[in-house]
Amino acid sequence: MTREDTLLELFAPPDGLSGHTAALVAMTASEDFLDEAMERFTGLRARERSRLGRVQAYLMLDPHESSTRRAVLRPGQVPGMHELHPRPVPAKSLLHAKLALLAFAATPTGPVQHLRLAVLTANFTRTSARHQLEHAVVIDVRLAPAAAAADRLDIGAAAAFVRMLVDRRFQREAALTDRLDALLTTAEAVAPERGRPRFIHSLEKPLFEQIKQRFRATLEPGRNILVCGSGFYEQPVPGGHKPDVLAELEALAPASARRYAVVEPTQAGAIAAWAKRAGDDGWLLRAPSDPLGLQRRLHAKYVYVGYLRDGHLSKGCAYVGSGNLSRRGLLTSGQMDDGNIETGMVLWVPDRLGGKEVTELLFWDMGIALMPEPTVGDVGDGPEDEALITTPPILSAAIVVAPARGLRLRWAEDAAAEQVSLRWPGRTDVIVARGQPDVPLADAETPAAVEVSDGSRWWTIPVVDPAGRVSWEAPRFDSYADALGALTDFPLRPAEADDDDEHRDHRDAGDDDDADSPGGLPGTANGADDAARTYALHAAAELIEEVAALQRGLDAGLIDDWLDHLDRTLSAAFPPALIDTWRAYRLDVCRHLAAPALRPPRLTDGQRRRYESILDRTAIAWGLR
Repeated sequence: MTREDTLLELFAPPDGLSGHTAALVAMTASEDFLDEAMERFTGLRARERSRLGRVQAYLMLDPHESSTRRAVLRPGQVPGMHELHPRPVPAKSLLHAKLALLAFAATPTGPVQHLRLAVLTANFTRTSARHQLEHAVVIDVRLAPAAAAADRLDIGAAAAFVRMLVDRRFQREAALTDRLDALLTTAEAVAPERGRPRFIHSLEKPLFEQIKQRFRATLEPGRNILVCGSGFYEQPVPGGHKPDVLAELEALAPASARRYAVVEPTQAGAIAAWAKRAGDDGWLLRAPSDPLGLQRRLHAKYVYVGYLRDGHLSKGCAYVGSGNLSRRGLLTSGQMDDGNIETGMVLWVPDRLGGKEVTELLFWDMGIALMPEPTVGDVGDGPEDEALITTPPILSAAIVVAPARGLRLRWAEDAAAEQVSLRWPGRTDVIVARGQPDVPLADAETPAAVEVSDGSRWWTIPVVDPAGRVSWEAPRFDSYADALGALTDFPLRPAEADDDDEHRDHRDAGDDDDADSPGGLPGTANGADDAARTYALHAAAELIEEVAALQRGLDAGLIDDWLDHLDRTLSAAFPPALIDTWRAYRLDVCRHLAAPALRPPRLTDGQRRRYESILDRTAIAWGLR
């Protein structure tokens, strides 16, 4: 990636589409980058995503503690994103893979129309995005018409990898991961039945075996140049012998080929000691070059073998991926207790590359021969800390209404505590025994999150409500105008300022004084019943008129999103004083909105039943029936 903002651009939807679901895998990530990525993906800022209560992105990170990470993301920390809890793993293993699998659709709840796979050398951090030289191989597949078979094969292979990774390394939470499962199923289904993907991973066998097989199957004999680059190489060992991986890489090209290693001078690892002891032993060491002149540090990892003629590279094959050119990066697998899980792509590169293209793709200036004396520096492809992030004994909870209202608890598979303490606003010291499935809830209790303790520490876990919303709190508005503005603000405007005063103002010029009264009802403070009744009639008529007008103009593809929005906003948004007046004067706005002439047109049977259910539940909650 040669531009500073390229990493975030990966999350931007194609023209005319919206972000639907994302699966992200990396060693590490930062909250600020993830939030900006979610804004690009959904078109909504954090507050708007919180109001949706919808999980659209799933994050899988290495489970080790580090100087910057001691726990998974808290519920709502990055709205719209859920980080999966890790299972226990060997202390020396490392999830070092880096990829993003993204789905896009016309609406966030509509059918997926477009898939994107990004295989990266970068973590999901601002450091990777702004301060490091990285690679990203991006594949876009439109589901209709069918895309190239090779691209579909890679999409399917990456989805199969993510599914295996989740099954083996992470705790499954069915109430939270339905969209993830649907994404993986859709992506797996696009793959042709036969073929060898360019996508590779080391969940089961090392990357280098796969790189070597694909290079040999792709390249003709006689290639005369090998160029490799890496953010890190081997850990230094006594004696300063040649790094193991360099010896393995030599087999990819004839012995007569020129061999170049692009090395970050201050992060050279074993190359520093080896070069000092034995020279370069047939290898030419080169410092990386930033094509933008920003002095970014090399973090990309690649191997290129091809022809060098007349100062140009051509007819080559390249590996790009997360695995550093080190023993852990290329010669180990997830099957080993001290192995890495990596991902990458092996690509045919037929293009003729001049000096500018080589600098942009390989971060190597072919005209610069000088290399500063390398130093060992850090070697960052093993766990920083062998301690693992601790998983809570209960992973999540769901509100159920039958046979009785309560919290359905989703226990971790390896929960060890004999009893667990729970608390949420209004309730403390709720004690449950290990494996207990449910906890009763009062009618008025709808916690958005629950705190859990095993006696040694506390965690905060998400709660899924009966409509499938996660860590969602019902909106509350002080005035009728604000409530109506929120209800008719559909579709949500992309990434606007999230100040509350940005809601549309639906009041007429003569209504400006109404907001000073409780609930926006004129004169209710001094008992002016006629004024209250008149205002309630006006409000009910305006609500019916504006919602009906919005509904009648909806495109069929927006119906499901509108029903989600209506379900979130209608019953909870309007001020209690106004609802009390509607109830007192038997103004059942929900009955009018259910009329065929006012409801959305062209509803499917399922959509019609859901629409009627939303109105029925709202009318009952308001005491209108």
